[in-house]
Amino acid sequence: MKQPVPRTRTRNAAATAPPEGLTTPRGATRERIRTIAEDLYVLRGHDGFSFGHIADAVGTTRANIHHHFRDKRQLMGELIDVFVDDALARIASNWTQPGARFADRLAAQLDDLHRFYTRFNPQPGDRNVWSPLSRLRLDLPTLGELASDALMRVDHAYDASLRQAVIEAVEAGELLPDTPVDDVARLLRVSLLSCAPMTQDSGDFKEVQKFFATIERMILAAWSSKGGPTPAARARPQPSKPRNRRA
Repeated sequence: MKQPVPRTRTRNAAATAPPEGLTTPRGATRERIRTIAEDLYVLRGHDGFSFGHIADAVGTTRANIHHHFRDKRQLMGELIDVFVDDALARIASNWTQPGARFADRLAAQLDDLHRFYTRFNPQPGDRNVWSPLSRLRLDLPTLGELASDALMRVDHAYDASLRQAVIEAVEAGELLPDTPVDDVARLLRVSLLSCAPMTQDSGDFKEVQKFFATIERMILAAWSSKGGPTPAARARPQPSKPRNRRA
């Protein structure tokens, strides 16, 4: 399905008018061109945008785009490098900060995801793709090793960082000594990679927030050394009471 023009309400991916909020003065620099291309790619995917779309959004010519990026393959290679470097930096920030509590690391990750979601879904009910990594997975048949190698790097970083975060939570006394480190890290990694599709199904980030609270409750209920979930994790919607039925 065609993807929408960034930051507008239109659903016509073939539109060539410069997306609102993404236009820049003529003579745009290479960095500006790449920034526009990042947003167009996340929203539309590899086959949903062209150098012409970038030129219109930036306010320059296609020749200028080709001057900076020889062809789309080169552009995609650089975009993927940016996505991976950014993901690795955010993983480190969210999960490897010295002395951070396990619950605080979960909260930092949730805030990070929410920033991406609102960037690409400014209107209530929007169901746009907002995760660069999710978009790369969708484009694996087209991009091949460019995408698969990048995704593998990010997965390995998540594995290592999440595992270390669980180990540190055990060492800090937040989780029990017999906590299955690899299992908890795997549960967290798979959960994080599932967040983007949730919002496309529901059109709302609240489902991700509820999911994070559920994951925290499950982990703490099973392995917390403090006897159960944190107050934040316990703050969940209560199930409705069953109605009395007459015989």
